[in-house]
Amino acid sequence: MANPAAPKLSLEEAKAAASQANAALNEPSAAQKLTAVQAECQGDIAKFFMLAIPLATEVVAPTLEKYGFEKNQGGAMAFVGELQKHNSDPEILQMANALKSKFMPAMAMPAGFPMPPAGGAPADEMPE
Repeated sequence: MANPAAPKLSLEEAKAAASQANAALNEPSAAQKLTAVQAECQGDIAKFFMLAIPLATEVVAPTLEKYGFEKNQGGAMAFVGELQKHNSDPEILQMANALKSKFMPAMAMPAGFPMPPAGGAPADEMPE
């Protein structure tokens, strides 16, 4: 059975939903749990996906449900994707980035990973 289409949020709905989701993630007990799990992951992406993402999803589940998204990781990602459609609004951009920081690990690039030079040259033009 196919998943239903993700809901569409107006700008005002997106602002309200992002505000509610961020408030839930910043609630002291939730924030403490997320910080502890992120510290436990210590850059281990597999562990992050097994521990931090499910916890963040659980915390925002009431907001997801309220706005018609599924209360699972897919619903959370669809929610963030819907917020990104309103990134031209500075308030939405800030709140969406705050949400993404809870769902995506802050990882350093591995040693030797080619980084584009300042100015953003395409990868095929990067020095060896």
